[in-house]
Amino acid sequence: MEGTVFNQRYLLKGKIGVGERSEVYLADDLQQPRLLAVKVFHSQYSSDPSFVQRFPLEAQTTSSLNHPNIIDVFDWGNEYGLYYMVMEYVDGSNLKELLAVEGKALPGRAAEIAMDVCSALDFAHRHNLVHGDIKPSNILISKTGQVKVTDFGIARAGSGGTAAQYISPEQAQGLAVDGRTDIYSLGIVLYEMLIGRPPFDDADPTTVAYKQVREEPVPPTALNPEIPPVLEAVVLKTMAKNPAERFQTAQQMKDELMRFLGKIPAAPAPVTMAAPVAEAKKSSAAAWAWAGVIVTILVVAGIVLAVVFTRDGGETVQVTNVVNMKLEDASIALEQQGLKVGDIEDQYMESESQEADVVVAQDPAAGSEVKTGNKIKLTVIKELRMPNVTGLSKSDAVNNLKKQNLTVVEIDNKPVEEEEEIGKVVSQSPAGGSLVSPDVTVKLEVGVEPTTVTVPNVVGMEEDKAKKELEDSGLDVQVEEDVSPDVPEGQVMSQDPTSGQTLEKGGTVTMVVSKGPS
Repeated sequence: MEGTVFNQRYLLKGKIGVGERSEVYLADDLQQPRLLAVKVFHSQYSSDPSFVQRFPLEAQTTSSLNHPNIIDVFDWGNEYGLYYMVMEYVDGSNLKELLAVEGKALPGRAAEIAMDVCSALDFAHRHNLVHGDIKPSNILISKTGQVKVTDFGIARAGSGGTAAQYISPEQAQGLAVDGRTDIYSLGIVLYEMLIGRPPFDDADPTTVAYKQVREEPVPPTALNPEIPPVLEAVVLKTMAKNPAERFQTAQQMKDELMRFLGKIPAAPAPVTMAAPVAEAKKSSAAAWAWAGVIVTILVVAGIVLAVVFTRDGGETVQVTNVVNMKLEDASIALEQQGLKVGDIEDQYMESESQEADVVVAQDPAAGSEVKTGNKIKLTVIKELRMPNVTGLSKSDAVNNLKKQNLTVVEIDNKPVEEEEEIGKVVSQSPAGGSLVSPDVTVKLEVGVEPTTVTVPNVVGMEEDKAKKELEDSGLDVQVEEDVSPDVPEGQVMSQDPTSGQTLEKGGTVTMVVSKGPS
């Protein structure tokens, strides 16, 4: 496949990955200087009705997931009898390759990787998309340490499914799945990072699937005593057989990992008041007396607190600084102060050095005195990339732009020679993949049938050949004859209009054919 060009734009250079369903190639973008990854699905999928039906929808859905921990999908299509996807290129390795070299990860690093995957999953789940194939080979890590999840949606578009070592019990039983399925699979990946192998393994996938449903994993600390018990608790909770006993959202799992890493305070332990054993043996009358005292104390304390907090209209706090935090982390930090996130203003990325979902401004500013319950307005970086609509029909191109909230569109007609370009977008500005904002003016050139024709040169041709040349150009021909001592009989002596001039399609060219010498 090296040297193949997809969509007249993506030049495949070399193979960088091979999977069960596809091969991945490094590619040059011929329209702008950048490297891309092109996933080319094996040829058998082109004749798989289920794949053919689902592929466009899955590709469209995946391309709409704009998140720093999810691989960007820029383009997709079908050429040479092969389906392909054009994706962001990550200069690094997948987690499977890293574990093959390193064996396992330190607890802190394993938690950080899992936390970033949680961010990706939470974003996808909030957009009603379940990954369904979380495993180490679908988790990419760049040389700078950035974590990216790939194969959203497409994992389920082809035949075959998740490797048995990573499927949830409900997947193994053919039951309905939801976001908690991805949480279970991520728990297995986290287990493997800590131990160096998945909890259930066997040469027979059926045996592995049975273990996923029926057997409990060996606790991580039994295999590696250096694993912190807090982290082990997270792993085991994610791998509960019953989905109702797992974390119910990826954000909940992420919060626990952040607490383990010390990035947010630990949840306060519930306060209980237990009577001493000796007191428990006292008469019920004495117990009720003590209860009355305690209730009285609590009531008085409540009245005092109510006076303190309502005297000035509520407790005040100093607003914490959340600038440069991820939006999710900023929300948690404000909630811990008793504050709320108010209006969120989008500020769109202008350069690749910026990071999406990061807070860049807050109002009121950090250090301001506000009452608890107040809302803090945040300005957050948002990523919006221009979709590639070249080659689409005008209506499809406009619809794709509208889905990205790009509504300011200018369309110009461009005469084209190739019949297959008529009615299709032949050029666009900005280019596909460019960072844009919703108010950008998108300019499209749509191919139309040419209305004028450039007259070809037929002087010196034989009459029949000249006539065919003009008619193939969409012109009518009128023939006149004249004698000539210099031009052989049957050759064109002159033409009107001359070559290079333009005529309306269907216009007439008069050519004078030699009769030879008189």
